Amino acid sequence: MTVLSLEMNELNFHYIEKFIEEGKLPNFGALLAKCQLTRTIAEKAYPDLEPWIQWPTVYSGKTYAEHGIFRLGDIVSRDYPQIWEALEQEGLRVGAISPMNAANRCENPCFFLPDPWTNTDITADDATKKLWKLVASIVNSNASNDLGFAAVGKQLAPLAMRYVNAASTARYTRVLLKALRYKWAKAAFLDVLLFDLAMKLKERERPDYMSLFLNAGAHIQHHHTYDSSVYSGEMANPEWYSKAAANDEDPLLFIYEVYDDIIGECMRRSDLRVLITTGLSQTPNPREHYQYRMVEFDAFLGKLGVTGAKVLPRMSRDFLLEFEDRVDAEAAIAKLTATSVGNSDTPLIRIEDRGLTLFCQVCYFGRPEGLKAVQFDGRSFDASDDLVLVSIENAIHQTTGYHVDMNVPKGAGDDEISLTEVFNRLKNAALAESGALTKLAG
Repeated sequence: MTVLSLEMNELNFHYIEKFIEEGKLPNFGALLAKCQLTRTIAEKAYPDLEPWIQWPTVYSGKTYAEHGIFRLGDIVSRDYPQIWEALEQEGLRVGAISPMNAANRCENPCFFLPDPWTNTDITADDATKKLWKLVASIVNSNASNDLGFAAVGKQLAPLAMRYVNAASTARYTRVLLKALRYKWAKAAFLDVLLFDLAMKLKERERPDYMSLFLNAGAHIQHHHTYDSSVYSGEMANPEWYSKAAANDEDPLLFIYEVYDDIIGECMRRSDLRVLITTGLSQTPNPREHYQYRMVEFDAFLGKLGVTGAKVLPRMSRDFLLEFEDRVDAEAAIAKLTATSVGNSDTPLIRIEDRGLTLFCQVCYFGRPEGLKAVQFDGRSFDASDDLVLVSIENAIHQTTGYHVDMNVPKGAGDDEISLTEVFNRLKNAALAESGALTKLAG
């Protein structure tokens, strides 16, 4: 028996319940009719409600105040034990696929495939490692280069075929047909592949505990909540950004149906004990909020005269600049902070100074036409080709998340717990299924 921590990042179970009431999502319906749905409560301050802060809380059982991780990738500078090391210490075999902001500090994991933004060791056979490096490069380049789905598939297919489950053919077909028409559906293809990869590695390596992080739901909710039938507000996406509503397409229902199929497979398997966690969830954004990412980091930084920096892209609008010399870092700070948008003092880049590294964010959230007049060094230039629109932020984070243990019957568990408590629930489930908990009690 393998305990699977299925990490469905920021999934909105309150929307799932609405779709169930409409007769949709039959497997989620069966799950919630049978199992206890528990709300999790994370941090209270909005700046702390980021997934790269809250998933380290799940992995460690520590609050943000205790673990102190605020940025994606910062886990590599912390040394507290995570769930995988804690279970290894009890003699269990562990594995991880794309855990957000987690470091591979295991002694001998069955496999450990880190998220695309965290600089930590990959543990896997050569073929899986090659696939994972390609996945990471596609994830990091996709927003900037707007890779077509055919191009992505052409790169992935030769490496991914050995992990594809024949039983999930219908899942791939559904995603493929949608992704050929809509960019937002591409993220679902990766999640379907990750699930098949997880099941293949589980069968081959037989871990006692493994985690699988899926992010397409969070991605699509952020980008397209306004297009969904479950949204009842007044905001709407412009048609140049999304044709989903005009074509009577519901992006949220689409990704929930993909996940519904995965949930169904999990419920049918007798070799898994599945615990689902969302970390956070999302709520509709009442304001117009555009987010951008640099297309070519080196080219744009060169326009500003920023030199001597190694660029490490992070998720969405964030990137890290690494310098060997503090003088170069200080010069970069001066140039970046002197760059503004339009005729106002609205900065283009926000900087967190860390000495030889600068954590940077594109902090202009206005409409694309504003980028035609970026001010720097007494001159104005058009930066609309230098930054690509990542999203119109349809939804923002909220502290409520969800947790479901498929072994806990409806009515037998808590209605609400702290997110920190999920760590203990995962650990105890893994120990119980492996028999280690009984041995400890004896």
